[in-house]
Order: sequence, then structure tokens, then C-alpha cells
Amino acid sequence: MQTSRFQLGLIATLAVGLGFSLSSSEAVGYPAGAAVSMGSNPVVSTGGSLMGSDSASAFDVSADSSIIVTSVVLSAYDYWGACTGNSTVALSVPGGELARFVVGLSRPGSSNYTSYEPSVVVKLPSGIRVPAGQELTIQSYSNEYQNCEGNKMKIEYTLSGYHAQG
Repeated sequence: MQTSRFQLGLIATLAVGLGFSLSSSEAVGYPAGAAVSMGSNPVVSTGGSLMGSDSASAFDVSADSSIIVTSVVLSAYDYWGACTGNSTVALSVPGGELARFVVGLSRPGSSNYTSYEPSVVVKLPSGIRVPAGQELTIQSYSNEYQNCEGNKMKIEYTLSGYHAQG
């Protein structure tokens, strides 16, 4: 069986066309919508500490944008090694609670409070929306404690996310 020049030319043309269509081009990214719209650095982060039953203002959201909280990191600690217990930590706005977490400490060898972790890292792909013009408050609620300094467990927190339109 012999290949004609026409067939060879056709194969070569198809190979060049396929190579051209599969070659790399400059990547261009477009946002899927108006999710991130606050200039060149829309990222926000805040952190602090709470002691016992305590609260703090995490974010004051401007009237022209919302904040989407995408990660929460909580750590329970106490200087006294015998401290055991847990705390509930809530994120809320004046209209109500948006999220709730539990973090705690247990003494090695103790059967008390073993189901609570001393560190909680939560990644929220879709996020928690804090509406425009609202204040996000973080609050710890004291649950049962034993042998903690000042009878108050300490909570360190970090919240991060981004500004979003509306």
C-alpha cells in the first residue's frame, strides 16, 4: 500500500492545526461575579484573646461592603497545667448568631473533657457573610472549668476573610 502526496499533505496539515490549537496561550482570569470588589487588597484579618465569659468586636463592616469570614482559628490555653474545661465561642451580629464553636482543655490522663480540642481550625469555602454596616462580635461563654488560673480559661482567636460587594 502506497501513501499519496495528497494524503501526506493532509496529515501534515492536520498535525500542524492540532498542534496550534493545543499550544499554550496567555492565561486570562475573570471573576465569576462581583464577589471580590474592594480594590487591590480586599483581604481582612483580626485576632485577639478572650478570658472566661468575654466578648470583643472583631470587625466593624462599612456600609458599602460585606465581609466574608473564610477561616476561624481558636486556641484554648491556661498557664496552669491542671486546667480542664471547655468554652463555647460564638460569632454574632446585632441580629443574631452566625456561628458557634467549642474549644477546650483536658489534663493528661484525665477522662474529663477529652472530646474537646485545644485548637480548632475551621476553613469555610463558602464563608460566613457579615452584612454591610454590621459589627461582628466574637464572644466566649464559660462552660465548666476546673483548676484554671483565676477560674477563667483563655481563648486566642484569629478570623480572616475578604471584603465583598453589598
